[in-house]
Amino acid sequence: MRGFVRSVKEAWEVPRDLLLLRYPPFVTGGPLARGDVPVFVLHSAERRALERQLLHLSENGYHTLSSEEYLAVLLGARVASDRAVVLTFDDGRGSLWGVAQPLLSRFGMRATVFLVPGHMRSRPGPHSPTWVDVDAGRADLSELLGREEGEGALLSWEEVAQLTKTGLFDFQSHTLTHGRIHVGPELVGFATPRTRRGYDAFDQPLIRQDEQDLLGEDVSLGTPLFRSAPRTSEALRFFEDPAIRRSCVNTAARGGEAFFRRPDWAATLRGGLAGRRVQGRVETPDERTRAIRHELVESKRLIEEHTGRPVSSVCYPWHSFGPTASSLAREAGFRASFCGKVEGVPLTRPGGDLQRIARLGEDYIELLPGKGRATLTSVLRRKWARRFGGA
Repeated sequence: MRGFVRSVKEAWEVPRDLLLLRYPPFVTGGPLARGDVPVFVLHSAERRALERQLLHLSENGYHTLSSEEYLAVLLGARVASDRAVVLTFDDGRGSLWGVAQPLLSRFGMRATVFLVPGHMRSRPGPHSPTWVDVDAGRADLSELLGREEGEGALLSWEEVAQLTKTGLFDFQSHTLTHGRIHVGPELVGFATPRTRRGYDAFDQPLIRQDEQDLLGEDVSLGTPLFRSAPRTSEALRFFEDPAIRRSCVNTAARGGEAFFRRPDWAATLRGGLAGRRVQGRVETPDERTRAIRHELVESKRLIEEHTGRPVSSVCYPWHSFGPTASSLAREAGFRASFCGKVEGVPLTRPGGDLQRIARLGEDYIELLPGKGRATLTSVLRRKWARRFGGA
């Protein structure tokens, strides 16, 4: 139900933002002004969609800038050539290896990737297959398509090192854990097999146990999840008393993952908390500062260590940040912060705010002027069909 409500909300945002003129003119059929460099945000790389997008860029003379080249344009140290764009991928998902890598190479394009080092792992040994391997008959299609459903949901450090050498990607920070934190005692759900894996784990709040924060599958099944907010927001964290978890975790442990296939699993867990008051404490502003600083500094350190390249930009998870995160990012050496839609800024131009760089969804790549340009109606139809499970 939460997913459906989110889809409805996101579907309404597009016409609302069009009415409020929150998109640059090319989205509604107008021109791309000389010197304008649109920045697009993507997540997973789906072959047909990405191939179509890159083909549109290639056939119409567009070329891609690295994050450093783009920052030079914004700072006035470089003049943007006509039809320059920036492609960014959030999260560092596994499909960048198997799908995006061969396609970017084929079309001579580059992309910036915002990694989440706290969720990444080292996986030595043979690399995963790519579409090149599938097309040559050296790998099975199912192995490629199923990658993001398992342990390969995110790039490995070995893959990041290899992709760095190709020159197709530059890697920047999406913070250390892409974390959410509990901010109040209101129950909203429980840790399930699904919430602990892949990208769903990014939505699962950090759980404090023995003075450490647990991520993903390290969180016990059945753990109560309370009202949350992004770690990089100004919200102060609520540390619930760990004792409140005991009955729920024990109930889930007795049934294992099969417990969550029962139609009454949620009611059973809620019943274990009935009448119990959730006690805890709220962190201090100093604790918030230390936690956000760690998210920023440690992410930068790890990416630089594994790539051998400087990290100068951060993309805030959920595009959520406050004065604390913004100040700490500059202190940590980040020169720029990438967001989503920025109020009053359809597209960031030279001289614009480097701490609030505006980005557009990938659906709008094919609305860039040129041969084969899509219509906004067709893009929205495809977007909404995807939102509601039709495509």
